[in-house]
Amino acid sequence: MSAHPLRTLLLLFALAGLGVAEPQRVPVWPGADAPNGDGSSSPATTTLTVHQPENPNGAAMIICPGGGYGGLVTGPEGHGIARWLGTHGITGLVLEYRLPQGRRMVPLLDAQRAIRLARSNAKAWNIDPQRIGIIGFSAGGHLASAAATKSDDGSLAAKDPIERFSSRPDFAVLIYPVITMSELTHGGSRNNLLGPDPSKQMIDDFSTEKQVTKRTPPTFLAHAKDDTVVSIRNSLLFADALKSHHVHAELLELPDGGHGLNGYKGPSWDAWQAASLKWLEAENMLKAKAAATSSFIPASDPRVLAGLSPLNWIRTEKAVHSPVCGASFLFGFVDTKRVVLNVDTTQLRYPAPARFPILAWTVNKGPVQTHQLVAGDSEIILSDKVANPVIDFYIKGLSPFEDRFRGDVPANAVSITGFTLAAQCEPIIPSAKPVWLNLGDSILSGDAAAYTGGQGRPPDDQWAASDDARASYGYLLAKHYAYRESRLAFGGYAWGGGGGNNPDVAGLVDRITSTTSRLTGEKLEPSPKVVLVNLGENGAPKSETVIAALTKLRLRCSPETKVIVMIPVSGKARAEVSGAVETYLQTSKDTRTHLVDLGAVKFETADGQHPTAAGHESIYKAALPFFDKLLK
Repeated sequence: MSAHPLRTLLLLFALAGLGVAEPQRVPVWPGADAPNGDGSSSPATTTLTVHQPENPNGAAMIICPGGGYGGLVTGPEGHGIARWLGTHGITGLVLEYRLPQGRRMVPLLDAQRAIRLARSNAKAWNIDPQRIGIIGFSAGGHLASAAATKSDDGSLAAKDPIERFSSRPDFAVLIYPVITMSELTHGGSRNNLLGPDPSKQMIDDFSTEKQVTKRTPPTFLAHAKDDTVVSIRNSLLFADALKSHHVHAELLELPDGGHGLNGYKGPSWDAWQAASLKWLEAENMLKAKAAATSSFIPASDPRVLAGLSPLNWIRTEKAVHSPVCGASFLFGFVDTKRVVLNVDTTQLRYPAPARFPILAWTVNKGPVQTHQLVAGDSEIILSDKVANPVIDFYIKGLSPFEDRFRGDVPANAVSITGFTLAAQCEPIIPSAKPVWLNLGDSILSGDAAAYTGGQGRPPDDQWAASDDARASYGYLLAKHYAYRESRLAFGGYAWGGGGGNNPDVAGLVDRITSTTSRLTGEKLEPSPKVVLVNLGENGAPKSETVIAALTKLRLRCSPETKVIVMIPVSGKARAEVSGAVETYLQTSKDTRTHLVDLGAVKFETADGQHPTAAGHESIYKAALPFFDKLLK
């Protein structure tokens, strides 16, 4: 087996000692094929040549040569630029991207991959992952502007670790760039990229001045006024778009030089180089940022909010709060081993310390770790020794009878204010999955899940330590069908309400607390794909209560949502729940709501009613054939 090219490169750097390593060309895509963006692939010919400066300052640039998308000017607009950058301490990374040849997405895919590759190798290549820019010339300027306007934060779920890194450049430098695909474009570049007869939608999608957002990085542009090959109006369009979105931008309008600036020499060529360096210095890209041992990401950060289990967290200006056992989040963190959860316990009002909530989490799918909150807690170390940890966190125990249904932030909620991380660490949220919403007592957690058969509830049990949300069959079903699980309700809950001042189901669907709604535009957002309801153990419901709950669920969910009502597994209230659901189905003509009766299921209990963890496993297995018919 041949050596991995990146490992080979690291070895070469190590052997180079204190001298400047020779430029090394590395493949951008692993294996023999690279994606084309339409489900097909082509030979993985893309390379990145790493030019290490003698005195690196940590800044780096992906260099995109021009050539009208029909060739690559890798000399003066590639390796020549890398050598110039090296004299100023900037690492130059020359990208020899694939030419479109009828595959319009391949140059952009190559550029995005190159940025991820540089960020993933930041330590080995002696560059700062927060000072990686992109520079492009002519058609390469179009590619650089496309990479600057079409980026993502990486995918936590990606099998390829490089794909977990962000593709957003930290800055862009565009020299006599092609920008628009409209009538002001360079005809050859457009024809080579989009073909001879592109649609209006295609033209708009690849006119990068129309793709600028506030996420676009700071950009420097230079263009000669007398450029007759690519009109300066291209750069003007992009600069105007940047300014309209309040993105830092500078356009240097050069008096002459035409396209290519007099063959890459002379006053105009020297002018853009000097001006771009001055601009980079002003943008604090040429010096390492002030050393810091840690950074703080607040709970209000959009990346944090996107990683929370939906529908059961309360969001306020300074924190997120959960009054629900089993509420969870999932994040990956790159370039760190240490992740600290910041919490606020000043509002906890439990009658006894033993009833404070239990937090649980795993790191990179390792063993479950737990921590019971105590008064005065402010920092909880989630990870301290594992590189690039993926934290799967949930609230394991929470007393069901505390009144947390009054006010925007219940006094006994778990309150998270943010995360303390290594200075340059960034969180990565997982790809979105469809939501499975569990609503019910045993589905919620099962207070006996921590016990063994016949043990019963220990006399010193205070509820919080006994719940185990990940043992419940509702969670196991959601995981089996690859859904993202969320949940409503608390222990001791029934169709008509429950402990802790909880309203009936129809009211609970709308509200997280008595004054805070779950709804966005009168709908649950995101709308769950599946809602599983299992209620009735705590008393037979009235028919009108069940009908009102199912009517509200259908109103608040999308028409495609499947609502599955499962008869309580003990058989209690079987007739009442079945009759109410049948009445609802007959009157509503709702074909997406289903009644499931597992029949007689034997399962282990702690007290004759509540399932142990083994009991939940038995119910889960018994339910699979019924759910397969509904969900597969």
